[in-house]
Amino acid sequence: MSAPTNPPELDSALKSLWGASQLPFGAAVQKPYASEGFNQTRHRLEQLVAVRACGLLYGPNGVGKTLLVQHFLAALPDKRYQSLLLSHSSVTGTDLLRLLCRELGQTARMRRSDNVLSIRQGWQQLDRLWPVVVLDEAQNLSATALEEVRLLTCDRHDTQPPFSLLLVGDEQLLPRLQMGINAPLLARLSFCLRLPPWTSQELSGYVQARLQAVGIHANPFEAAALQLLVQAGNGLPRLLNHLAQRALEEAAAQNSRTVTAAHLQRALELLPWVAQLTS
Repeated sequence: MSAPTNPPELDSALKSLWGASQLPFGAAVQKPYASEGFNQTRHRLEQLVAVRACGLLYGPNGVGKTLLVQHFLAALPDKRYQSLLLSHSSVTGTDLLRLLCRELGQTARMRRSDNVLSIRQGWQQLDRLWPVVVLDEAQNLSATALEEVRLLTCDRHDTQPPFSLLLVGDEQLLPRLQMGINAPLLARLSFCLRLPPWTSQELSGYVQARLQAVGIHANPFEAAALQLLVQAGNGLPRLLNHLAQRALEEAAAQNSRTVTAAHLQRALELLPWVAQLTS
């Protein structure tokens, strides 16, 4: 997928004011910034699949869970693993089985028993490849969908599940799984990983890395603006991206090479819900 195109006037301002090739806080920069939490959690995910276990990964919205999982899955050796990423968490248990069938290259059937058999055949056809199934936004899965997931992890005669399961969700995921109805599923999970909010130092390093990624080597944010940006970012890189991009646009509109605290304040006004998130 190609990078998004900036409006002509903004594209011109990026080049004339900062010598930038793209907006530093947009989709054009695809390489993730490896914060300490990012690296540690990725290492634990590698351990999870290495021992063929199941687990969950949770954290606040905007902390980078989906990005982490995508890069983790992309780095898995093709000769050892087959990954399946499902993000449509509003489906029923029956629909979840059908989705898994299709992801495994099997024909989805009407009857549940036929789909379970097709999934079992799909695992077998992977031969020596170990399946890694990731269910994103898992806090929204229905009780019946979670039960179907549990039953799939039991679908072997020995104690090992037929695949590694990773449930990914926000801060509601763990309390949801700790409900009594989900106790049997929780008992089958041997990893519990949390991606925490970033520290101020990590967010500051992230800002510098994103600027350099598009060719901006002199930080345009004045000290007060950077401090406000990091504080308002609240440990969430996605939130920081939105604020920083709006502030850069405000500075560009005024033909200012320096992004000031006033530009950041204007960005906060343009995103009025940020104050509620950080209060």
